Amino acid sequence: MSTAWSLRDAIRPGLLAVRNYYRVFLFFQAIAIGLYFAYYRIPAVHHAVDAFAHWKTSGGLLLSALLTALAGTILPESVRTLVGPDRSWSRTRFRKLSWNFLFFAVNGLLVDLFYVLQAFLFGQGKAWSVVLPKMALDFFAFIPLLALPMSVSYFLWLELGWSPSRILRAWGWPLYRDRVVPLIIPDFVYWGPILIFLYGLPLNLQVPFFLLAFSGWSLAFVFIGSHGLEPEQKPKVPEKI
Repeated sequence: MSTAWSLRDAIRPGLLAVRNYYRVFLFFQAIAIGLYFAYYRIPAVHHAVDAFAHWKTSGGLLLSALLTALAGTILPESVRTLVGPDRSWSRTRFRKLSWNFLFFAVNGLLVDLFYVLQAFLFGQGKAWSVVLPKMALDFFAFIPLLALPMSVSYFLWLELGWSPSRILRAWGWPLYRDRVVPLIIPDFVYWGPILIFLYGLPLNLQVPFFLLAFSGWSLAFVFIGSHGLEPEQKPKVPEKI
């Protein structure tokens, strides 16, 4: 990684991701927000979502892991095939899909536990006194200090092989600057409007709502996060997945 850095270079991968996947973003954002209003206004939707939430709760953390893996791989890849810029399938794409499936399963466990912690700290409800502290903890602690560094470590594992010592040596401000910062901006743009509604839901509905919205985010996340550690003196042109 080059030590030269500028804000323009940092936000470029995020802008590229938005340009490539903005239709997918809007698709999932519209469905997620529409589902929120339908839940409170349409009895059939209310009962269906409650039934799904009860089923998910009865399955515990392992079901959360499985559902997050499906939401982060199968569903978005299917949508991308229909409306995304890259509609072709190959052995390489299937291999990446398999690794991403395992990673997103772990991510699902983490998110489920995080939502439980927030409910314990701030309670539940639609009041801004509940929603805003949850969003602040999410945006300014969970995402930049835990979720994204863990995610970047996953991509390092793919790039460097399973060598903990090499991954630890790679970590530092240059890596955070070049690999985490590009993820933060599109993360805020995508999740900001969605979390306003998500954190206003009861705890048992938050993970199902998250699963739907996560499908749209995972495409940009993999697109941005898989770029970096290119050979020196080569232009940083992201490869579409």
